[in-house]
Amino acid sequence: MKKRERKLFIYNVAFFQILLLVGMSFSVAFVMSDYVGFANGAEGTSLSLRPQANDYALGQVNQPTNTPIPTGSGSGAAKTAAAQAGAATTPAAGGFFSNLFFGKAFSGGAVGALTSGLIWGGVVYGGIKIIGKLFGLDEGLVDSLSTAAGVGTGVGTSLYFLGQNYPSTAWASFTPGISALVGIGVGVGIFLATYKKEKREIVKFECLPWEPPVGGSDCEKCNNNPDMPCSEYRCKSLGQACDIVNKGTTEEKCVWINKGDTQAPKIEPWEEALKPTGLRYAPDTGISPPNRGFRILSQQGCLDAFTKLEFGVTTDEPAQCRIDYEARSKYDEMSYLFGETNLFLEEHTQRLKVPNPFEQGIGAGDVPDIYNDGSYKLYVRCMDANGNGQDSAVVAFSFCVNPGPDAKQPIIEGTSIESGKPVSFDIDKVPIEVYVNEPAECKWSRQDKAYDVMENTMNCATGTLQFNADLNYVCSGELTGIKNRENNNFYFRCKDQPGKPESQRNVMTTSFPLTLRGTQELIITKVGPNATIQGSTSVVTVNLTAETAFGAEDGKATCYIDDEINGDFRLAMQGEKTNRHDQPLDLVAGTYTFYFKCVDAGANLAEDSTTFTVVSDFQAPKIVRVFRDGQTLKIITDEKARCSYSTTSCTYNFEDGTAMTYENVADKNVHYADWSRDVTYYIKCEDLQGNKPGPSQCQIVARGSEF
Repeated sequence: MKKRERKLFIYNVAFFQILLLVGMSFSVAFVMSDYVGFANGAEGTSLSLRPQANDYALGQVNQPTNTPIPTGSGSGAAKTAAAQAGAATTPAAGGFFSNLFFGKAFSGGAVGALTSGLIWGGVVYGGIKIIGKLFGLDEGLVDSLSTAAGVGTGVGTSLYFLGQNYPSTAWASFTPGISALVGIGVGVGIFLATYKKEKREIVKFECLPWEPPVGGSDCEKCNNNPDMPCSEYRCKSLGQACDIVNKGTTEEKCVWINKGDTQAPKIEPWEEALKPTGLRYAPDTGISPPNRGFRILSQQGCLDAFTKLEFGVTTDEPAQCRIDYEARSKYDEMSYLFGETNLFLEEHTQRLKVPNPFEQGIGAGDVPDIYNDGSYKLYVRCMDANGNGQDSAVVAFSFCVNPGPDAKQPIIEGTSIESGKPVSFDIDKVPIEVYVNEPAECKWSRQDKAYDVMENTMNCATGTLQFNADLNYVCSGELTGIKNRENNNFYFRCKDQPGKPESQRNVMTTSFPLTLRGTQELIITKVGPNATIQGSTSVVTVNLTAETAFGAEDGKATCYIDDEINGDFRLAMQGEKTNRHDQPLDLVAGTYTFYFKCVDAGANLAEDSTTFTVVSDFQAPKIVRVFRDGQTLKIITDEKARCSYSTTSCTYNFEDGTAMTYENVADKNVHYADWSRDVTYYIKCEDLQGNKPGPSQCQIVARGSEF
């Protein structure tokens, strides 16, 4: 049965079920009400058990004043006698529970009618719940049916009892038939609004390179604009078969390569692409013409369900290939790119997860066209850059799936966190994903124990098509109780075939272990610069530095900087995954604050900042004082500097002069040389930024005879 037909069938069955259930509920209510009797008296309508001859003596019916007690044992005689006497009687209710069920509780009226409707609705709701479970109906269907029938019954019976309790008002129009129709309408509306059947669809998302049109009929357009040279990019954007000839010469042109090619790419199965190991291709004798169909076989013939299958094709020229579960008539009509790429290649690989077509709940619309015998047939067509292959014959690849019971334990292929990796200090719990080779339910524990006694369950994707990009099924959860500064051991086990009887399910008998290393806090021990940085240019190179310690790997970290405390910190410093980090920046004069963020392998974060000033100094240092001190000549500069002198003239290179000595190496602004009365000192000074006088200039000429 097709998916659309199944859906219509379910809705039709549900609709008639609601009609039947609400109708049956009304029938019971009306028959019961007739049985206990709605008596019409002069005072209005009241509910009573039909009186027997001795009812008056029991005090269950009020005896009319001056009215003889009728004889006879039938209730009809009593009723007739009362009517003939013209008595205005209001028979009492036949018990509290009768009143609750038939609209007369709490002195009748609206409260009584609504109470009875609520009771009848609750009875129907609970009854359907019980029956649905007994017959193993779908839980969602039972919920919707019970809610719809219960509310519909409650609304309809409430309206009916309101009509009986208020016969002289508009409520009296709600006869049994009208009330039933309203109740059925409400029930059907609620069912349609609440019933939702799980639906599985294949959602395809592709993020692919842009591709130009096939062929090359527009290649020459690239050569027709003398004001815009034809680049290789412009040329190839005009068509898949366009390319530049005579590259590097004045005769470069964009032309249609292989314009006369009219042959579709030749497709061959690619042996090296077959995985897992042990698979092989065999000709499919049921396909005509020959070499247009191949079977993929394991050593046993058919593949096991949930196998990660890889196969491929080669083409005799660069081509783009597509694959489909149906033999479409044209390349563009085929649904999927072979290998999920639109590149023109000669080797093409396709990966897929082999579903289990025999699993309960898998059928038409859940996975593409699985045949009743568990066989797949996939069709491949390839097209070259000239568009050849658009309507060529397809090549078919087929394989079958073993129908036998699954006797293999699920396999955990890996986890989102590699075992042995550090985690953040004081984190306490971390999210984790476990990757399983087939749909399964998984648990974890801090001790290596059996699946059934593991304490912590995981949220698992159990749908046949709910695998990730690596063709694995994902179970997610949180690992808790992470301890700092020590190894934290966790164990995982899984049980396959969710939803099947326990006797058919396979459970892991060996745990998958995972160790997470608890860490300590990461510390930034030093940042810089934090002083004034001088330079002799308008742009000064400043080297930012940071040092880290402790953390996950004794301070090894990656640091980032930003000039805003809430910035995006995209600039990574040099020294990734080390303890020392630096980053040179070219800055103009000004005061700066930079912020540091360092992260280690355990995701521990450390933050710090530094403030410094950049000064651009374009002037050579000035000599502010020169004097004789004993047998030395001393000069003082207005900034840290190096000084030298010549005894002949000012025309000399600073480096060629005789260096003066620092009086204090830390200060570097007091300099001296040996004094002689007969010597003239031609002195030049250079600051730490390299500012100095020209080759023929001096800052001061000091004659020894003058001191």
